[in-house]
Amino acid sequence: MEYPLPDSEMPVQRKEASPWIMLLCLVAFMLVGLILGSMLVNTLMRAQGLDGLSFLGNMKEDASLQQRNMARWANLFPHFFAFTGGAVAVSLLFFRSKWLQKLQLQRWPSWLFIAGGILFVLAIFPVAQTSYWLNQQLPLPMWMKDMEKSANELVKILLHMDGPAELLLNLLTVGVVAALGEELVFRGIVQQQMNKVVKNPILSIWVTAVVFSAIHMQFVGFLPRMILGAGLGYLFHWSRSLWLPILVHFLFNSLQVIAYYFLGEKADQFSPDQAIDNPNWLGGIVGLAILIVVGYYLSRLHKQQNS
Repeated sequence: MEYPLPDSEMPVQRKEASPWIMLLCLVAFMLVGLILGSMLVNTLMRAQGLDGLSFLGNMKEDASLQQRNMARWANLFPHFFAFTGGAVAVSLLFFRSKWLQKLQLQRWPSWLFIAGGILFVLAIFPVAQTSYWLNQQLPLPMWMKDMEKSANELVKILLHMDGPAELLLNLLTVGVVAALGEELVFRGIVQQQMNKVVKNPILSIWVTAVVFSAIHMQFVGFLPRMILGAGLGYLFHWSRSLWLPILVHFLFNSLQVIAYYFLGEKADQFSPDQAIDNPNWLGGIVGLAILIVVGYYLSRLHKQQNS
């Protein structure tokens, strides 16, 4: 005969923290990481004889190799400390030893999901480019347009690559670090916590996508980034593995870097965030059709695996 354990010997169930508390802590950790990363970069720059982070605003198209590389490190370290460091720190604080499972990093997606993710990457480019043109038609304030122009000019300087070493550093900065950190934050934490608040996985995907786009502070390209964020959110929801949006995000960013390395400024015509006068409507429609078909298939696969 079994007897119930006295209350003092019952295992203690840790109450899960409020999603809002976790999100506030995430913002705090990210700010601390941003400060630490910026301090590190500022120290490295001064050691190289550069005028700290202020030189970024004065970079020209004829920037030297040293200046381009320091600008890349100036993006890499703050981003890594803020996004990857912030997400891991808050996950360890709230989830302890279960942080990998809570972030859905404990399993690799199936090859069917990976194949669907690759098709998604190929189809999203013309859709993003068409939506960028639509975004351009909105009557935005001049300061928003100037901010986007300045950001695009800096990106162009950083995408100027004279050899494999610069290509690899760009792939590390724009591909690996950006994809890993942003997916840990937005899909791993924000989307899942928002789902606890709104109790609707689709709504949480789109709310997170809006935040994902807004945090880039480039409003002329708000719409395509929101669409990309929503697509990554759906891939995460269907696969239940954070590795799939990380992989897709990496491919999306890295393909643009590789295109610029081999094609130079000719790659602008394939870039989803470059101003265009006449969008490729056919390409956008075909891309959207592929996204719908891939999405339908992956949603069916998701239902089969969870039935």
